[in-house]
Amino acid sequence: MNTKRLQTILDKAEAGDTLNREDALQLLVIENGSSEYYRLLGIANRDARLRFAGEGRIFAQIGIEASPCTANCGFCSLAEDVFDPENSFVLPVSEAGNMTDQLVKAGVDDLFLMTTANYNKEEFLRYAAAVRKHLPERMRFVANVGDFDDTYAQRLKQAGFTGVYHIRRLGEGTDTRLDPAQRIRTLDAVRKVGLELYYCVEPIGPEHTLEEITDEIFRAKEYPVGVMAVMKRVCVPGTKLYSRGEISAAELAKICAVTELCVRPKRAMGVHEPDELCLMSGANQIYAEVSVNPRDRNLQTEQSRGASIERTEQLLKAAEWKR
Repeated sequence: MNTKRLQTILDKAEAGDTLNREDALQLLVIENGSSEYYRLLGIANRDARLRFAGEGRIFAQIGIEASPCTANCGFCSLAEDVFDPENSFVLPVSEAGNMTDQLVKAGVDDLFLMTTANYNKEEFLRYAAAVRKHLPERMRFVANVGDFDDTYAQRLKQAGFTGVYHIRRLGEGTDTRLDPAQRIRTLDAVRKVGLELYYCVEPIGPEHTLEEITDEIFRAKEYPVGVMAVMKRVCVPGTKLYSRGEISAAELAKICAVTELCVRPKRAMGVHEPDELCLMSGANQIYAEVSVNPRDRNLQTEQSRGASIERTEQLLKAAEWKR
């Protein structure tokens, strides 16, 4: 790597200038642990703290159902090849309402409802309408569901959703049964009806190239997004991609920093799995999760991998983000 060229890119990032695709690729090849690595993390940390005024954000997600998902993602605990149909369930609406009450009381900023890709769309709208009654009027309400068209996007908006979490995953169409082009059409539908798009570079594994990662960083800039995130792939026992392993916390922090500086989201920069290093590298937002979690074989993830509100607050406080 040309050291002078790298320092020029870092100077550009520190000055708040727009970074291009080639800049991102150069930053992503920085050697972890080098002086340039820590300078990169420091620049992203300062940039994020200024933009977000030092405020940390906690989003909460409720997984409302579990079933063998036909998307069959090779990293997911709910994949059709992995999930036992006998464990299928739909969370009672009353229980989801109680969970929502507790999460709102705990002070979460945004609430997400998640389903598998094949969950009935009409049923989801009815379910969401019941949960929406438990939210304060101005609280953001986000759908994390399978692909849909413009008409359904409009119906989500009419049902009270303010945003949608949707992505073109790394390895889409190869590690999943989903059509990458359809994923893009859904992103377009979200934008067309005026819903807020939540985007993420995920699920990042050791095999993904810097070009693939950069593609998704810059896809977010096309829409654009107010909330951006990066997420590493978690090795779930029994899944097809388990043997590929995981990227390190240091690598995730670098990708987080580069993503923050390229996208510069207006409202929040998230990270999964959360740790203090990423929260000092440009991230200010963490998820608390209850019920089903696609990275967990335990169907009550709050008892296992899913971070609690208390844990998310501890992490933000440790990294000196205000709540």
